[in-house]
Order: sequence, then structure tokens, then C-alpha cells
Amino acid sequence: MGEQIHYELVRSRKRKKTISLQVRRDGIVIVQTPYHTAKSEIDHLIEAKKSWLHKRLYEHRERKRGDKSFIGGEAFLYLGDSYPLFVIDAGGDDVQTPPLALSERFFLLRRDHASEARRLFVEWYRDRALKHIRERVLHFSSALDSFPRGVRISNATCRWGSCSADNRLFFSWRLVMAPPQVIDYVVLHEFAHMHEKNHSRRFWNIMETVLPDYNHYKRWLRENGHLLTV
Repeated sequence: MGEQIHYELVRSRKRKKTISLQVRRDGIVIVQTPYHTAKSEIDHLIEAKKSWLHKRLYEHRERKRGDKSFIGGEAFLYLGDSYPLFVIDAGGDDVQTPPLALSERFFLLRRDHASEARRLFVEWYRDRALKHIRERVLHFSSALDSFPRGVRISNATCRWGSCSADNRLFFSWRLVMAPPQVIDYVVLHEFAHMHEKNHSRRFWNIMETVLPDYNHYKRWLRENGHLLTV
């Protein structure tokens, strides 16, 4: 815990009072401050938040260490459940067995496609994410009588979801590894942004009305989001 914390400092003339801390998913600590904030004030905040920062940096290291090797027995998440990987033999002329598939209990990867395993998993997750999230968007569209202008799956690593100024919704494909209730939390979060572009009290009232225990899923994502990776 005595490790020195290095950070990138972003001074802004538009920011009037608050100092914000962020640990990006690439492990970079960002400190945003009003333009004339004294370094002593920044150092005091870093010291006060040291435990929180070390926890986030630990999660980043665990995420990097958790990068997959795509070997037999390795576990992969889908909708909150863990499935071990089986590498199976299949002839090069076998057109019926897909390169990657999910059975009831296992992910099945053809050995002759092992060299492209990461790409196959990303494509598989992207496809499943689009199908699942589109279904949940339709659900919340009916419940809230709100309709986004489009839904896209992104490669974002720093944000689980986002809502553009013209109400187009974007979601990271990594989200499909999380439990369904957590996915609902993120989808609803972006729906709420269609009505409130900031995190005002009205924004959180929308969240609470539709998903009263949203804080539970918000906490889950904060504590476990670093595991949603290949």
C-alpha cells in the first residue's frame, strides 16, 4: 500500500471548484482540476483517496493478469455464468462443426482454429451482446415509452454504455459477460440519459422507479467489471 501513485493531471479553465479522480480501464489515473488548483491540494486528495486508488489499480493488474490463454479448462463468462473451454479435434474439411460454440456446459473451440481464438471469442460475444441488448432495449422502450435512435455494440474498454446527444445508445460487447440484471442496469442507465444527460436527482429517480435495487448492480459492476475481459 506504500506504492507511489502516478497520475496524469488535466487542468481546466471551465472547471470551477471540484477535483475529480478517475482510473481508466487501461490503468491510467486521471486527475481533473480547476486551472489554478495548488499541487498541495491535489497531493492531499491523492493521499486521502489512496486506498480507493490502490484498489482500482489492483483490479487493473488483475485484469491484465487475467488475459486469456485459450487453453482447455480455462473459464469464460457469459451472462454471469462460467463455462470451461474444451479444445476439440475436427478435420479441416468439417464444415458442420463451428470454430467456436457454446454447449449447455462448455465452450467448444476447434483445435485447427486455436490460433484465432481471441478473435472468435470477441466476434461471438459481440453477436450475443447485440441480440441480448436489443431485446432489453425493446423491453425498456415499452416500459418507458422511450425509443432510442439506434443501438450499437462497441469495443469500448472504459465505458460500459453511453448515450449520444441525439439519443443513440452504445454498449460494450464485454457487458454480455455480466449477469442479466447487471446488463439491465447499464441499459436502463443509458435510457435514463435519454431524459437527463447528467446524473441529476431526476436521473436517479428514473433509475429507482424502474429498478429499485439498481445500487446493488451498480456495485457489482464496480467490484467485478475488471473480470469481464478476454
